[in-house]
Amino acid sequence: MLERDALERFVEEFGDHAYSFAFGLCGNEPDAKELVQNAFVKIFDKAERFDSSQSLESWYMTVLKNLFLDGTRRWDRKRGVSLDEPMGADGLKVADSLPDEREEALLDRLERAEESERVQRALAGLTKDSRAVLMMIDVNGMGYEEAARALDWPLGTVRSRVSRARAALRSRLLEMEVTA
Repeated sequence: MLERDALERFVEEFGDHAYSFAFGLCGNEPDAKELVQNAFVKIFDKAERFDSSQSLESWYMTVLKNLFLDGTRRWDRKRGVSLDEPMGADGLKVADSLPDEREEALLDRLERAEESERVQRALAGLTKDSRAVLMMIDVNGMGYEEAARALDWPLGTVRSRVSRARAALRSRLLEMEVTA
């Protein structure tokens, strides 16, 4: 069982890594923040179930990944709302009610965001498993063994999937470069 102090230190030390992994999965800031928060709440609630033979990071990443997958399954079942969906009799669409990003962004932030968006679009075109393994290993710096535990995959599967995921990401980025 984990002590509350240890969990609080973990949140402080691992929060940025957790967020970058969640952002890679979700592709947007609000959902990533909510996912990270929900995963931290879950490990606090389930601290007595923690198996000290595994790393806390691995356990947390497994919880985060499972929450993401559960959420996407629920979203897929609900089918979401199209941005072109009319909101009322006045003819406004859902997209019309979204904030204009141009008003809140600075030029240098836009330049960084453009590159990040390109990578996010390429990542979004990959399978969920490919995104998960790339985020764990390449973005968050997890080892293959740790990622295997978090994903509940054999080590050989992690190695082959990360290799295929990297190749697929590289290919998608090159395609995007050609069509731009």
